[in-house]
Amino acid sequence: MAMNERKSVRDGHDPLIVSLTKYIPYDGIPHAGGQYAKDHFDALAGIARVVAVAPSTPANRAAVTRQGAPGEVILIEGTGPFRAGRAKLLTDLASAWRGSDAQGFFGRAVTTPEWPWDLLAEADVVEFQWSEMASLAPLVRSRLPEKPLVVVAHDVITQRWRRAAGASKNPVLRTAYSVAARRSAARERRDFAAADRVVVFSEKDAALVRDLAPAAQPVVVAPGFRLGSTSTAQQAEEPVVLFTGALGRPDNDRAVRWFLQNVWPRVTERVPDALFVAAGSGPRRGLRRLVARSRRAELTGFVPSLDPYYASARVFVAPVLTGAGVKFKTVDALVRGLPTVATPVGAEGIEREDVFAGVTDDPVRFADLVVAALRGAHAERAAAAGEWAAEVYGMDAFTRRVRAVYGQLMPDPLA
Repeated sequence: MAMNERKSVRDGHDPLIVSLTKYIPYDGIPHAGGQYAKDHFDALAGIARVVAVAPSTPANRAAVTRQGAPGEVILIEGTGPFRAGRAKLLTDLASAWRGSDAQGFFGRAVTTPEWPWDLLAEADVVEFQWSEMASLAPLVRSRLPEKPLVVVAHDVITQRWRRAAGASKNPVLRTAYSVAARRSAARERRDFAAADRVVVFSEKDAALVRDLAPAAQPVVVAPGFRLGSTSTAQQAEEPVVLFTGALGRPDNDRAVRWFLQNVWPRVTERVPDALFVAAGSGPRRGLRRLVARSRRAELTGFVPSLDPYYASARVFVAPVLTGAGVKFKTVDALVRGLPTVATPVGAEGIEREDVFAGVTDDPVRFADLVVAALRGAHAERAAAAGEWAAEVYGMDAFTRRVRAVYGQLMPDPLA
């Protein structure tokens, strides 16, 4: 049920959690952050009533009609010429200039009657999904000083900008990324400190939060993954090398380009029948052209389920060079028992390097590792890694972790 009218949603004495979220999650949402939010909401629904408050963007207006969307949603249209998600590119650029904060039209709504202050006052906990939404935490803290506040930092945006600056060969872009990093650092320092807890997905991100905001209280909640019953690499008949991810994202686009240009030719020289499959939505025109020119490489575009692609793969690669946070694609491959070759960025946040077939950003070494995995060199390690990953990242463990964090913040802490 989408709600734009102002009304209370308390039902008896059930705890109430209000989530200020960048995206409305639903079944099959085509990006990892959205899938995390879906699992997070589902976990909290077992201990509380959850209401999502989100920008009224085209994507979110469509999301509320999808199966699995939260039952109670308030979409904020906001104010100004870019209200309701108009001119997304300009909105995103303005957000980056302000330190990667919440969309301007959404943030300005806090001063209008549209903003549900009464709902936030009624909540037992207010959370901010994604670091950008945390830009509203200091204001909520000032208006509701006793309210428990939780930031769910899917990644530390400051690190993302710093890495983009370090990777850019264009001096103008490098300068722009450096400015964005400085502004983001100031914003995240302030916002993380305003929260009672900052949920992060790895010890590495917890350390980043403490470095940025020594007063913050990060808590690690490893993301959850459904174990399923897809085939493992040992059962794959064809020598398929798989990458998954939203290919419209610059970090994923850059990863696939680097792999195709620097690694893949070395692999096909030694395994001529190997096939590289990049499964994910939104590949850009330049990437499509590169794939078309590359030997035995395919793009899938959007697919309703990645399970068949994981089942047919013999090796998974995470050649990610930029970005921040735990790469969900990497964890998903490990949980499924696939031999996984990653760059240090692709493997970060996963505390054990010995679960990988190899970790390197040297293209020659990367190719050697992929070839060895295609020939079955790491099957036993991958199986053991799958057992470890299932224990650490399984949904039951994830649900317990999420509920423990929020249960401790309730007025009557949950057992």
